[in-house]
Parts: sequence; C-alpha cells; structure tokens
Amino acid sequence: MLISSINQQYFTKFNTIQPVKSKPAINIGADYATKPCKNTELPLGFNTSYNITFGNWTNPNRLVGDVDIKSYQIMTDRAKERYRKLYRGFATNEDVEQSKLFDKKSKFLPLQSDESMEKFLKISKKYLKYKDQPIICLGRSPKWFLNAAFWMKDGIPEYKFVAFSKYWYYPSSKGMQKLPKEAPTQEEETAYRKYLDRVGANPKEIVDTMKKTGKKTVITDYICTGKGACSFLDVMARYADDLGVLEDFTKSIQIVGIGSMDYMEELYPYSEDEISEPRVPMPPILEPYGDNIKQEFYNMDYTVFQEMLLNQNTNECRSTFYPHNAWTVYSPDTFKTGLVTDMKKVEKLLEHFKDEKYITTFTAPMQDYRNLLNFRILDYLNEKELLRTPNKFDLE
Repeated sequence: MLISSINQQYFTKFNTIQPVKSKPAINIGADYATKPCKNTELPLGFNTSYNITFGNWTNPNRLVGDVDIKSYQIMTDRAKERYRKLYRGFATNEDVEQSKLFDKKSKFLPLQSDESMEKFLKISKKYLKYKDQPIICLGRSPKWFLNAAFWMKDGIPEYKFVAFSKYWYYPSSKGMQKLPKEAPTQEEETAYRKYLDRVGANPKEIVDTMKKTGKKTVITDYICTGKGACSFLDVMARYADDLGVLEDFTKSIQIVGIGSMDYMEELYPYSEDEISEPRVPMPPILEPYGDNIKQEFYNMDYTVFQEMLLNQNTNECRSTFYPHNAWTVYSPDTFKTGLVTDMKKVEKLLEHFKDEKYITTFTAPMQDYRNLLNFRILDYLNEKELLRTPNKFDLE
C-alpha cells in the first residue's frame, strides 16, 4: 500500500517517541497553580486538578498518540506489535502514572480476551441493523459500540454525537415527575438549543430528514432507569413544540437502548417482581404520543457491561461531562478543538462542580487508556478480517 508523504509524516509524528526537554509549568495564577508534569510545558489553562481541559493538546508524557482507523491503517507491523505490548502491560507499566487514572481500581484495559471481545462486538453489530438510518449517540455510553460498528465492513456511516449528562425526571406513582430545582434554567436551555442547532440534531432537522428520506432517526443510549433519556426527550419535545413540529417529531424518532439485565437484577436483589426489560419513560409532554415512538433494547454480557460502562476509565475517555450547569459555559462541539483558557469560565464551572468527583483532568494516562483500547478494537477487527477497507478519504 502506497503512503503519501503527508501520511508518513502523520505516522511518524504519532508513533515515534521523541525526547522532550524538561521545562517548568506556566504560572497561570496562585488560585489555579499547576503542578509541573515531567518533560512538558503546560499550555495556558491546562490544570492538573480540573476536568475543564478536554482539548486536543498532545501531552508529551503520553505513551502513544491518538489512534483511529486512519492512523491504524498506516501503522507498520513493528508499530502494531509495540502497541499490543503496551495494551497488555498497561496496568503494570512503570511509565504510566496510575494515580492519574480516573478509576484507580480499573487499571487493566478492557477486552483482554477474545471471548470478551466477541461479546462486545455482538452488541456493536446490533447497530448494523440501523446503518441506513441517521443515528444520534446520546452521551458517552454507546460510543465504543458505535465506533466499532463504524469501523466494520459494511458498517454504519458516521453518527452524530450529542453531549448530555444528568437528569431531572424521576418515576412516581403519577408517572415521570420533574424536580424543578434540578432542571435547566431558561438561559441554560436556550444555550442547549443553540448547541443542537450547530450539531444538526434539532427536532426540525430530524423531522425534515424523515420527510425527505422516510428514515427515522435512531436515538441510542445506555438504559437502566431511563431518567436521563427521559430528561433529554423533554428538552427535545418542548423545542419541537415551540417549532410547531411536536407530533411529527414523535413520528421521526426511535429509541435503541443498550444495557445489562444482570446489572438491574443486582441493583434490585429483593424485588418481588420480575425485572422487566428497561424502557425510556416518556416525559409528560410526550405521553400522548408514546405509541409513535418505537423502542428496542439489547442486553449485553455482564462482564462486557462492567468493562465498558461501569468502568469509569472507559467511560471518561469518551467525551466531556456535560450537565446543564455547563450549557452556558462552553459548547462541546467547539470545546473539543481547544483548551479552555478563559479563567472566568473556569471559575463559573467550579462554582457548580467544586464538590463533583467528575471534575478531573483528562490526563495523559487517560488518553493512553482510550487510545490503546481503540487500538485493541481496531486490531481485533483487522485480525478477523472485519475491518472496513480503507478508502481515499481515510488516508488523506
């Protein structure tokens, strides 16, 4: 396979260890003093204590560079073998600052055995059923499965990611009840609607796609209680109502949930009733239209569920934590391309999240964790001849 000079530069950049001279960290103020990382100079705004820096700055402390299907397809056999060794030995590698992992109890990378990988791919392949439909990935949870489905031969096209975290609806004897104190403010919701417009996931665009193609948009999420997805549908439905397309919106979406029945039984071990297959409960505004919205659920092996969803190292690698308190502070669609350097925004985030355990930096070990897991999935698909054939766009 011929590799262009640009591709060769890309490969060399991300697969060659370069010595980096040690420099002191940039001082960004006493209140946000950074701790010097070994062999690196921190960019302005990069803080080792807060999870406000999900930018694409490349930390020289990392063991590996970013791994996706493009970089994998131009790797040499020698580079692949190096990555395999790093993947297998990650938990005991002395060059990895294990203390900087989000979940220090889950140091070993997931999907070590072929058996667990096959069970993981079993769920990923479920998404091939929807490869002719638009897919919205709601939050972080389904992303590994969707990525694998995207990397497969005859797999799904690129899907849309919509950041969304937390919830403000709870089940009651009268149906789903909203807790106003936990719900978004009008200002926050206005900001989120603008975000939906920018990423092409607002209700009007979903309705227009249905009218043009006859294809419903799949909204997929990890489902247990369904409180998070219910809260998201509440935001979408009220936006659709304001746009005058509420009923059409309900006819233009379907819900695909993934999760673990074993986990639900573990949560409710003393329940007298049989645990039923989880569904997303409808917020009040959608209750009259519930029959319009088809729901499907795919149950996964409990071990895979633990490794890919309960394991917070895996979960935190996927995208930003984006609760409504952050909707007016930054936007995931632009935030991912650079670091937050406005310290006023930092202070505003900390007002809301100073006690949140999720406010942690996307550290170099976390980036290595994510990229080695990407490599493992890509490498296995390639070994089993399931990896899609590279096209000219992959190698540009």
